[in-house]
Amino acid sequence: MPARLVTIPISHFCEKARWALDRAGVGYVEQRHLQLIHIVAARRAGGGRTVPVFVTADGRVLGESSAILRWADTQVAPGLRLYPDGDLGARAAELEACLDAGLGPDGRLWMYDQTLPVVREMAPWALAGVPQWERRAFRMGGRVLDRSIRRLLGVDAGAAVAALERLDRVFDDIAARLSDGRRYLLGDRFTAADLAFAALAAPMLLPPRYGSPLPPLEVVPKTYAGEVRRLRAHPAGEFADRLYAEERTRPG
Repeated sequence: MPARLVTIPISHFCEKARWALDRAGVGYVEQRHLQLIHIVAARRAGGGRTVPVFVTADGRVLGESSAILRWADTQVAPGLRLYPDGDLGARAAELEACLDAGLGPDGRLWMYDQTLPVVREMAPWALAGVPQWERRAFRMGGRVLDRSIRRLLGVDAGAAVAALERLDRVFDDIAARLSDGRRYLLGDRFTAADLAFAALAAPMLLPPRYGSPLPPLEVVPKTYAGEVRRLRAHPAGEFADRLYAEERTRPG
């Protein structure tokens, strides 16, 4: 059987996995699902409650984005690995873990706070590639989805403000790391840390080269669009844009 990747199409953690697999030239079938329904799909694939879940062609199940990056490294030459041998690989993994724990959840929370009030308008992007029956479920249960995601992720206005403040600090830290002229976060080589930052910053930047369609600025709420414009102009945002342009390999 072909390898398969179970995702929520707009999820930045799923983009992180897609990017690593695409970069490694791994063929796979992406199985896209709506939020909340993804829990059933993830468990059926052998994972837990979250996506991405990657099932290799020989049946191995990987249920975390970092584990998928590690596996993707087994498919490339040593000089292309996201976790190089020695200290550089260890530092890449450490920074990746920090971004997974901070930037990832905070960007998701802020994005949902901005878009859940207009969830129906986000349908073309939220439903990209999901099964038809899930599209019908979305149309019928938009309010249920709103309430469930808010409860599950603790989304409210106060939490979103705090998340945005933390996101600003991450962007400033990334810019500080790059201020000495280095091309990548840990020097002159693209690593898991760079991939993680660019993928997990996507809710704040809405990059055009993302692995699933994202809404253009003219259709998202004005506050959201304003923050995207501000952070795109930030040195860290410009860095992420360069990574998408230079490093985001696409299938075919």
